[in-house]
Amino acid sequence: MSSEVYKGEMESLLSTGATLVDVREPHELHDDALPGHVNLPLSRFGELADAVKLDRPVIFYCRSGMRAYQAAQMAERVSTQPVYYLAGGLLGYLDS
Repeated sequence: MSSEVYKGEMESLLSTGATLVDVREPHELHDDALPGHVNLPLSRFGELADAVKLDRPVIFYCRSGMRAYQAAQMAERVSTQPVYYLAGGLLGYLDS
């Protein structure tokens, strides 16, 4: 089951090698983005295995968290590693 993470937990996971995936569409990327992310829009999620290393934990984020949650649910089916989504998305991260 995927797990919700908050800013501090996410930063700890990233420092130990987790992959950060932004699931927003390309036209949304003019908004703030977190450093070190891979962009894989939810609409192209079938490309997950090609775009993201699934041999380590993966953290998904979007603007508010809903698409990241959906991505995490889908990724659980193909990843043997822990799967997370950022609570509140980018907006929650920037507000904390």
